Amino acid sequence: MKYWKLALVALVAYLFFLLYLLPAAWLVHWLGLPAGMQLGQVQGTIWQGSVTVAQYQNLQLQQLRWQLNGWSLLRLAPQIKITAGSVGEREQPYATASIAYSFSGLNMQQALLRLPVSQLLPLLELPLPVAASGELMVEVQDFQQGKPWCSSLAGNASWLDARLQPPTGTWLELNSIVADLRCEQGSPVLVTDGNNSLGLAVTAAVENNRLTVSGTLKPEASLPQEVHQAMKFVGRPDAQGRYTIRF
Repeated sequence: MKYWKLALVALVAYLFFLLYLLPAAWLVHWLGLPAGMQLGQVQGTIWQGSVTVAQYQNLQLQQLRWQLNGWSLLRLAPQIKITAGSVGEREQPYATASIAYSFSGLNMQQALLRLPVSQLLPLLELPLPVAASGELMVEVQDFQQGKPWCSSLAGNASWLDARLQPPTGTWLELNSIVADLRCEQGSPVLVTDGNNSLGLAVTAAVENNRLTVSGTLKPEASLPQEVHQAMKFVGRPDAQGRYTIRF
C-alpha cells in the first residue's frame, strides 16, 4: 500500500511539472488560432511567455506578453496579466489588461488600449471614403461577461488629436471626441453625446456578431465649407440640420 501512495505522489508531481514546463508554442499548435489571426514566434510557457507579433488583418500587436497568476488557480478563478507593445511608442498599438475567468464567466479590469486610428480604418465599413489620424484610447474599468456578450461594462473611449480628411481632400482638426462605454441588453455599446465640432452623436453596438453604427452628424457652421459640401455624400438633413448615418 505504501508503494501505491508513493507512486501516486510521484505521478501527481510528474503531471504538475509537466504542466508547469508546458511550452506555450505547443499549446497554441494544439488549440489552433481563430480565422484571420497570425502569430509570430511564441516563447515561454503557459505561465509566462511572449509572442513577437500578433496580427489580425491589418492590425498588429508587437511583443505580446502574458503572466498567469498561479495562486489564482487555487481559487478556481485563473487570472492573467496581458501587455502588448510599448507605452512610449506612440505610432504602435499598446494594450494592457487583467483578465480572470470564474464560474460567472470572464472578467476584465483596468484594461487600456491605445491604437493609431489609421490602423483601425481598414477594419470598418464606412459610408464615406475618408482618411483619419490621431489615437483611439479605450479604457475599461470593469467588464463582466454575460449573455450574449456582457452583463456589465464601465469605461470610455477617446479619439485624441482627431484629424479627418473627407472626400474633398482637406484635413480637418477636430481636437478630441469622447464616448462612454456601457452594456445594454447584454451587448457592449459606445455612445457619443454630440458635444464635438462635427456634432457627432452616434451609438455603436455589436448586433448579430457585427458592428453597427447609427446616429447623426451636424457639423458646426465654423468648419470649412468643404465639410458642409461633403455632407452631400451622407444624404439629406432633417429639420434640425442633422444628417443621419447608419452602417
